[in-house]
Amino acid sequence: MGSGKKNKRRLDPLTDWELAAINVLVALDREKEMDVKASRENMLALMQALDLGELEAALHDEGFIKTKRLLLAMLHGERIEVTDPPTFNARQEIFAAAQVIYNQAAARGLWTLHPEIRQAIEEQA
Repeated sequence: MGSGKKNKRRLDPLTDWELAAINVLVALDREKEMDVKASRENMLALMQALDLGELEAALHDEGFIKTKRLLLAMLHGERIEVTDPPTFNARQEIFAAAQVIYNQAAARGLWTLHPEIRQAIEEQA
């Protein structure tokens, strides 16, 4: 039973992104049982869905999995406190999946590159 107070605690950007990505995967195949704690496998499944063109509809929503928020946190070197061990253990895969999704959507002209992300890309070139 709730206390009547709103929970002001917000998920960290990594966990928030992973959960949104899992929701996208669930929406793609509602019949398939999904282990939400299988973070690495879920990121692989997300990349496979991208390769197969199954994320096309989701990519049309620039905020569909809060990718920009996660990548900006990474770019700024923000401390991200992740309390879920499977998410923490798969952090590299989650960051990599977010980068691929962001780059693919931007390359297709569906999302606009954030100015800070554009600058970081240009500085690396």
